[in-house]
Amino acid sequence: MNTGALAAQIEAMDLNDWVAPDCQGQNFFEVDHSLQGLLKLYLDDKLRNHMEPHYRRLGEIAGGRLDELSRTSDRHTPILHARSPKGVDEDWVEFHPAYREMEQIGFGDFGIHCMSRKAGVFGWDAPVPPLAKYIFQYLFVQGEFGLMCPISVTDTSALLIERYASEEVKAKFLPGMHSQDMSKILKSAQFMTEKTGGSDVSNIELEARMEDGHWRLYGEKWFCSCVDGDVALLLARPEGAPGGNSGLGLFALPRRLDDGSRNSYRIVRLKNKMGTNSMASGEIIFDGAVAYPLGEVGSHANKGLKQMMDQVNLSRLSHGVRAAAMMRRCWNEARSAATGREVFGTTVAAQPLARRQLAKIRLPAEQALSMAMFTAHVMAFSVMAVR
Repeated sequence: MNTGALAAQIEAMDLNDWVAPDCQGQNFFEVDHSLQGLLKLYLDDKLRNHMEPHYRRLGEIAGGRLDELSRTSDRHTPILHARSPKGVDEDWVEFHPAYREMEQIGFGDFGIHCMSRKAGVFGWDAPVPPLAKYIFQYLFVQGEFGLMCPISVTDTSALLIERYASEEVKAKFLPGMHSQDMSKILKSAQFMTEKTGGSDVSNIELEARMEDGHWRLYGEKWFCSCVDGDVALLLARPEGAPGGNSGLGLFALPRRLDDGSRNSYRIVRLKNKMGTNSMASGEIIFDGAVAYPLGEVGSHANKGLKQMMDQVNLSRLSHGVRAAAMMRRCWNEARSAATGREVFGTTVAAQPLARRQLAKIRLPAEQALSMAMFTAHVMAFSVMAVR
């Protein structure tokens, strides 16, 4: 472009024309050619051809409506109501309608929490392989990060109940945890950390006592993810059990009892967090809450920590996928701004130093996605072996 033409173009530009665009409105699947290439490497043709239309649909939602809802939810954070309007001690968490709509997308429309737990999601005649599921997580998180915690923990909690719970406990919880009907679904949570035990769970003090034929919990949990979960998995020390890791049992805690009444625990407060503002984390006090053991628990036989590590390991992979998703979102934003902003007669992306910086953003994002997909691919064989 000659100097005169460039000057004329600049003269015609409005001030707003100088603002660099962002990636909102893009289809996060269609713009991700690296992901599409990896699908051909890791998914067989039948599964890939079946899932690609659904990936494309979620990619459009993630870059559009989900992104809008996420921004709204982060501005309107959850509110804890300690009592009912009549003064009854029945705490509940109020969420903005934008958060509820995101739940409908993640749990209801796409069934990310249950697609690897049951057959039939998207018409697939078997549980969706882990790798195919994590691609849905990867696309979803590019629009919304916080909600993936309850989605993922519902998935992994159901897996632990499938592996270790009695048939009675399975029948009580799994139908709801596998449901995509938002009026029937049981969303899950994980209550692990205590004041005495964060990463060192051997110091956990929450006590489980056998009273009137039920295990009941007494004590506190200091950081509870998805504090409003319908079913929470947690570690507790049965009365008389030894200290340390060997004394910990794994329990499933329902928010409501069989008669519909609230279980005997209170949400003391919600946490002030730097991130994941849309999802509610909090502190809980237990005063005889009914809980159901997963496997054998008691004064001697406790394998709770070993069982819980199944969930922890799976959550690490999910967090890795989420990290790759956020890195990809950063690359999408950088690319959109650099290709849409003009300087010195051309785009920022055409400048040599800018291209170098863009490469520094893109390369680790590509590496993170590749590593996450390889790990999920390998994990599929271990999951099948356990089954």
